[in-house]
Amino acid sequence: MPENRDQDRSDKALVKAACTHFLSQHPSVPVSQRLCQLAASPYAAEEPDLYGKGGATALLERRVADMLGKPAALFFTKGVTAQLCSLRVHMEAAGISRVALHPQSHLDVDEAGAIHRVGGAEVVRLGRYQPFSLADLQAVGERLAAVVIELPLRRSGYLLPKMEALQAISDYCRARQIALHFDGARLWEAAAAYGVTLEDLAALSDSVYVSFYKGLGGLGGAMLLGENDHIAAALPWKTRYGGDHFTSYPQAISALTGLDDHVGRMGHYTARARSLAAALDGSIDAIVHPKPPHGNAFQLLIEGTPAELTERNMAFARSHGVWLFNAFTEASLAGRSVGEIVIGAAADNYTDDEAVCWLSRFTQLDR
Repeated sequence: MPENRDQDRSDKALVKAACTHFLSQHPSVPVSQRLCQLAASPYAAEEPDLYGKGGATALLERRVADMLGKPAALFFTKGVTAQLCSLRVHMEAAGISRVALHPQSHLDVDEAGAIHRVGGAEVVRLGRYQPFSLADLQAVGERLAAVVIELPLRRSGYLLPKMEALQAISDYCRARQIALHFDGARLWEAAAAYGVTLEDLAALSDSVYVSFYKGLGGLGGAMLLGENDHIAAALPWKTRYGGDHFTSYPQAISALTGLDDHVGRMGHYTARARSLAAALDGSIDAIVHPKPPHGNAFQLLIEGTPAELTERNMAFARSHGVWLFNAFTEASLAGRSVGEIVIGAAADNYTDDEAVCWLSRFTQLDR
């Protein structure tokens, strides 16, 4: 089985690399070209960091702290490590290990139980599919160390709570000395969707994590931001969780480039996602969710199993040179699977009409 999985990944990579158009995210480039881009970056003139100290990594920490209006920032190579460290500090400060989050959140779905089995948190789950509300939080009868909100809630369709609801939760937590942590892997996109500044959005939280490889297209890496004492307390936990890399300058250089290239375009990506979703709704054999998209991404619920649609996606890519979906997951609606559309710079290379044509063909294959 492992050999088959490795072969499947290799085949997928080769087919994707041969495509000329990509529905989601940013255009894919060969490794050699990406390395040349890094070498040509003005940030490559910085000295290499040493275990996160100095160089492009320190420059990135200062820049993101300024953008989000937080006193301190700490670079991590993995977001899960950043969040485990942050929550551990919040739990120690509160003297309890109880943390509230959404059951569809990344921390609860995608990290193999790390928040509990490695992080030691007692997890309180709020909500089901929609973002949880202040009423959900108020109904918790036990004292909490922290509340985690993922912005946006990806697994539910990149959903965002209304800004008034987010403000109300922030006010409630602060009045009761409960730490509010934002899982802001896509905070750049969320701020644009809300129409607020990154600083104003981050100000609602006590700590926030951001990612550099999703909407920003970096090689990897993440940042934890908060008050000085919170970041200072997270530093030894970074070491304990194995997060100290000898040097991180390739990730830092690519992250700085991503900030330059994409943060200012997030509003455009959101508008484009909404126009494409409107064009697709009723034009293809799939369900658009949500309508309209809350930000730059949305789901399509397509008839078929994930395995069937994966094969169909590969066949379509080979025939048309267009890469539509990275993966499919089982939908809550029987007989359908979820495919995601995440608008980035790749959308500069096609029109909404072209995308409707591709997806109309894809959803009608073998019918």
